[in-house]
This record gives sequence, C-alpha cells and structure tokens, in this order.
Amino acid sequence: MRLLYSVKKYDLILIEYELFPYFPSVFEYLLNKRGIKYIVDYDDAIFHKYDMSRNVWVKGLLKNKIAKVMQHAEHVVVCNAYLESYAKKYNEHTFRLPTVVLLDKYKKEMENFKEEEKKDFVIGWIGSKTTSIYILEILPAIAKFIGTYANVRFDLVGFDRNLLSSEELARHRLNVIAWKEEQEIKHILNFDIGIMPLHDDPWSRGKCGFKLVQYMSCKKPVIASPVGMNCSLVKEGENGFLVSSLDGWFDAFEKLYLDEELRSTMSQNNFQKIEKEFNHEMNCERYSQLIKTLVNV
Repeated sequence: MRLLYSVKKYDLILIEYELFPYFPSVFEYLLNKRGIKYIVDYDDAIFHKYDMSRNVWVKGLLKNKIAKVMQHAEHVVVCNAYLESYAKKYNEHTFRLPTVVLLDKYKKEMENFKEEEKKDFVIGWIGSKTTSIYILEILPAIAKFIGTYANVRFDLVGFDRNLLSSEELARHRLNVIAWKEEQEIKHILNFDIGIMPLHDDPWSRGKCGFKLVQYMSCKKPVIASPVGMNCSLVKEGENGFLVSSLDGWFDAFEKLYLDEELRSTMSQNNFQKIEKEFNHEMNCERYSQLIKTLVNV
C-alpha cells in the first residue's frame, strides 16, 4: 500500500496477474486514471479462478476482474494463444512471449551430469501437489506398461504422496522424489522420457507447458496430452507424442522404450527447438525492448 502512494516516481510498473487477489480492480483502475503505466503479465488462466469459481459471491463480484485489469494496462504479456485470445478482447496491445528456461544453466548441468547406475528405464514427471492428480488419470496405462516390461519405473518429482498409499506406489513402481529447485535439472537428466498429462479444461488450456520446456531443454523425448500449449511444443512423431487415451499413453511408452534411435532423434530435435524458439536471451531481449519502448513513449 505504501508503494502505491509513491508510484509516480516510477516510469513503468510490472504486475504479475493482479495487485490484490480476490479484491476488485480498484487499484489498477486508479493507476490508469493517474496516468501511471503498467504492464500485466500472465502465464496462467487465472481469470478462471473468478469466472468459474464455485463461490457465487466470488463469481458474481469478480468474474470480470482480470478483464478490467487488462483493459487498464498499457500492455498485456501472455505466454500462449489461449491467453492471447482472451487478453485481446480487452486490450489490443497484447504481446505473446513463451515461458523459457535459462538454457546456459541446463547446458552446464548436462556437461557435469554423471548418470546414476541404473537398471531401470525411467519415465519421469515433475510437478506439484496441485498437478499430481493428472498422474492418477493415467495409472491404468502405467499398470499395463509395468506389467508388460520388467525393468521400468516412474520417477515423480514433487508428487503428492497423500494421493496414493505406499502399497499403490510400490505396485505401480512409482518412485516419489521431493522437489528441490537446486536438484530438479539433475532429476530430469536421469529420465529417459518426460511426460505431461493434463485434463482438457479451460484452466489447463491456459498453461504454458513449462514441464515440457524443461524436459526438452534436457534433451528428453516427451509424451503429453494434446491440450493448450502442449500442441505447440510437441510435433507428433518428431520430438514426442501427443496422446489422449489410455491406449495412446501405453503405445507411446512402448514405442519410445523399444526404439533407442527414435529417442535419440527426438532428444536432438527437442533441444534444437528450445535453442531456436525458446532461447531465453532472444526472448528476454524482446521483453526488454517492449519495456524500453513503453518507457520512452
């Protein structure tokens, strides 16, 4: 609140999502009326936490909140086509910028990585408690795959252990690993394949595919649900597979498990795609140029 009293001394304000969650867009409106420029940045469809809320008061009072925040902004930055199409309804000055990683950091980790001695073929996932539910959706495909091939396991980094019992984890060969930022690249490098299952719903369509970007930056072939940004990141058969059924998940697991040459080709294609399209230096420069343009107007 103190900061808002002194905003006049700044040339431009960058806001992630909104100033005050679950509160009307009063302060963004006041910034606009005072002639104070701000950019608002979205890498999730957070407008759906209001317009699709089960709470009738939240939905009734705030369903158009993010639209108004965007409307009052000097510029809106988004990460995918779904968010872009929403933002452009309210602000023609919308700028699409993909979610990227610091690729130099990944290259350094790869150079120094010593693969653990393992007998298992590792299919890996990295996520959080809130996204762990997507793994449950593909458990039948996992069960079929481990029932067909003996030397496989699934490494789940950041998975919510409370969703499955110890017996269920062991039965499905799910190896749950606690997430730590400083270890996540090493964990991904130990994968043979990276996966990203999702529900096809409005919230998931707003996601920016960060898991896939991480896997691809580590030169891993990928399997994903054909939802939102995943469809832009994965080109079927070239750098991974897009699957929408349990049989599709099993088939993709099997194809990559049995074909080392295909895994190698997809790995290289993924890394080249990251270097070309998700280059952090290039995209940082684009964002920087936008800021400079707005400040100098």
